[in-house]
Amino acid sequence: MIKLFATVCFSMALSTSMVEENIYSHSVMSIEGVLRPLGTCQGKKVLIVTLPIQQNASNDSLLSSLDSLRAVYNNSLVIIGVPSYEDGYTPTLKESLKQWYRSKLSMDIIVTEGLYTRKSSGNQQNSLFKWLTNKNRNEHFDKDVEGPRFKFVVWTDGELVAVLGAQTRIGGNTMQGLLQQ
Repeated sequence: MIKLFATVCFSMALSTSMVEENIYSHSVMSIEGVLRPLGTCQGKKVLIVTLPIQQNASNDSLLSSLDSLRAVYNNSLVIIGVPSYEDGYTPTLKESLKQWYRSKLSMDIIVTEGLYTRKSSGNQQNSLFKWLTNKNRNEHFDKDVEGPRFKFVVWTDGELVAVLGAQTRIGGNTMQGLLQQ
């Protein structure tokens, strides 16, 4: 009986370790405190954007562009905005950031609690960002987050297809070309 139990436990552990990591195996906590499993995004494109922390006209414009993009691609795109600890997020800013983000962004856009997004954060780097920034995990890109406005585009089948820097505009031709495919 003990031998059978040990065999079953070993088999379960082996099958669990063989589960392929993908974007759908991750979850994020929204800034409102709701756990959002990314498995619900299957069949849609996903745009993940590191959000700015400082409120100013340029950053208001980014948020407005994200909301416009959501309106155009509402049925085929999930947008996830991430305030980053490395860019200045702190828990003391959470309420004021939530008010600012929600004054500009629809509730259809997932805004997460602050996350560690960069490789330099080591073990603190959020597991989703470990997947997004590590070619050994996502099978395509080994590009670290370089600040606010950094973007990751995931295809409808869960494949990471683009990593875009801050200079790539949300409403620009590159982004439109990716999302119209």
